[in-house]
Amino acid sequence: MEIVEVAAYACGAAPLVCITTRDGMSGLGEGCCARDDADAFFRQLRRAAPLLLGADARLIERVWHALWALPAHDAPDHDVPDWAPPAVTSAVDIALWDLRARSLGVGLHELLGPQRDAVPVYAAGGHYADGEGPEQLAAAMRDHVARGFHAVKMEIGLLAREADLERVAVVREAVGPDVEIVVDAQSRLTTGEAPAWIRRLAELGVTAIQAPLPTADVAGLLMLRRTGRLRVMVGEREWRTQRFRDLLRAGAVGVLQVDPGLCGGITRALKLIALAEAHDVPASVQTRSTAVLLAACLHLGAARGAVAGVGVPGLPGPLHDALPPIMTSPRDGCLSPDGPGLGLPEGLPAGRGDVRALWRLRAGEADRGSHALAAGDG
Repeated sequence: MEIVEVAAYACGAAPLVCITTRDGMSGLGEGCCARDDADAFFRQLRRAAPLLLGADARLIERVWHALWALPAHDAPDHDVPDWAPPAVTSAVDIALWDLRARSLGVGLHELLGPQRDAVPVYAAGGHYADGEGPEQLAAAMRDHVARGFHAVKMEIGLLAREADLERVAVVREAVGPDVEIVVDAQSRLTTGEAPAWIRRLAELGVTAIQAPLPTADVAGLLMLRRTGRLRVMVGEREWRTQRFRDLLRAGAVGVLQVDPGLCGGITRALKLIALAEAHDVPASVQTRSTAVLLAACLHLGAARGAVAGVGVPGLPGPLHDALPPIMTSPRDGCLSPDGPGLGLPEGLPAGRGDVRALWRLRAGEADRGSHALAAGDG
């Protein structure tokens, strides 16, 4: 399965990658990028693309290692943020797994080894928005529950503590006592104030707090976890393997968050989920943008029982209409993956008005002498 084309697309701010082989099979992947900085992702992808042409698409791990090793800063004309190489590696890796499962005519979770048909999900929302108050927030959360979610996530930490706690109280009243509430502090709290936040949040029936402190503050996160009041969720914006290890070895995380669009795709997500399981810690798989990452997360959740849930941004979202209903309409708090591959239609994203084609590189248009991944290389 020789790779003969790498194509770059954008769906809004989300970067997409399509990999095509000589036999006409293709796979689609999505990577994460910092807000309003997709250009850095595509510059790194442009640098990686010649390495992919001529490579065997079946040798996913070999491709993964070659792309992960590409530096972010190695020449005056190539200087991208540190997140760009792992994000590009992630997108390409997802595309290759999609391609492999599609070539076999099975869903990705079936290829990985299915453990369940339905995956618990929670609605990630509750952001601060200009002109929107507690009433609008409550209405949005009620809508999530009406759609079939049994858990919701909302943002905290931008307002004074009492004002934010009032927002949480409004959401609790809106969704009722049986819906799980998770809060996302986006690393805005301090070690001094976080315990008081957690105590008050627990009184409101909140069950988990995401990113109360930066991931580098292992001691602070351990202190919060030892309170036992809320599950401490960490790792959504992380890709550094050593950081994940430090958190787990210290016992500083109650739920390890894994974002396949940043941490290294399907290949690295599987290893991180296994690492968390080895430490008796459940994982949560995070999706940020389009249906591509949503599908990848659902397949991971169905293939690994250690995944406690998948965070889902607002429904419907970009490209969600291309997925079958079982992947976008929660039933009893769960979504189900479908196939073949990720479950997206063959030929996507061609012909979509909400997707922009940026560039494509085909075999013969790059220096074949630089193809470190060509079939037959050791």
